[in-house]
Amino acid sequence: MRASKSGPCYGVLCGVIVLALLGGCGKKEQNVAVPGGKVTVTQQGGGTTMEMSSSKGEKMKITASDKGVALPANFPADVPIMPGATVKMAMSSGDALSVTFSVAASQADALKYYEDNLKAKGWEIAATMNMGESAMLSAKKGKRECVMNVGKDGNGSMVQLVAPLEKS
Repeated sequence: MRASKSGPCYGVLCGVIVLALLGGCGKKEQNVAVPGGKVTVTQQGGGTTMEMSSSKGEKMKITASDKGVALPANFPADVPIMPGATVKMAMSSGDALSVTFSVAASQADALKYYEDNLKAKGWEIAATMNMGESAMLSAKKGKRECVMNVGKDGNGSMVQLVAPLEKS
């Protein structure tokens, strides 16, 4: 979803989302009209889901919870998820997704896991970069690209992965 004169303004959209979350405590679902679209905020079981849609049919969905959320049903089967990972946030927009999850492994071990397991699933590692507190890995498979950032998080790591959605 891109901001345009006829589409939702992201500054307004973000403000409305924050207000909806603050004002929506105790409510299961709240719909908010925004310029060029609408936002639906659902709170359930300690998690929050925000679904945004524009009048042009563009959609974005964000689900988050400290307790963990499910991976999107169309998460690509050839992108590995480290055993024991807890998905904290999943966002899909268009044909891409972003997933953030925590793992008990060190940053170095998590990065090595993804490098090895992406290769095993046919991905070519395009680049890796260690920046101290975080590390980045980029992989390609055909015309698809998967990028992740692995950062230190207490005794474990936080992984943010961006990948193309599996076509249904």
